[in-house]
Amino acid sequence: MAKVLVIGGGAAGLLAAGTAAQRGHEVTILERNERPARKVMITGKGRCNLTNHCTLINELVAQVPTNGRFLFSAFMRFLPADMMELVEAEGVELKIERGNRVFPVSDKAVDIVDALVRYCTNGGARI
Repeated sequence: MAKVLVIGGGAAGLLAAGTAAQRGHEVTILERNERPARKVMITGKGRCNLTNHCTLINELVAQVPTNGRFLFSAFMRFLPADMMELVEAEGVELKIERGNRVFPVSDKAVDIVDALVRYCTNGGARI
């Protein structure tokens, strides 16, 4: 078991910390704000456009406005379906809207933030 320090409790930091904690590492997240994932709270006009429901990697890359090819290797390891499954496992129901955009059924970004925090803390990470 390694001691892991994650600097920043944004969406990426929470996912990284949660994954490390799920794998048995001792994880601490340093976040300067009172509440983690503040930027997630404003995505999708406060509704949190979580991901795009695409099944083909080429479709995903095409959704990125500039130079999406650099994300190709990341998409090979973690697809939108994986993100949707993770959030749903933390108790958030999702819906797919126009343009294959994925939102929480509640239309509240805070539900996504809370799910990401639960993913971390249930695995043993400390914020």
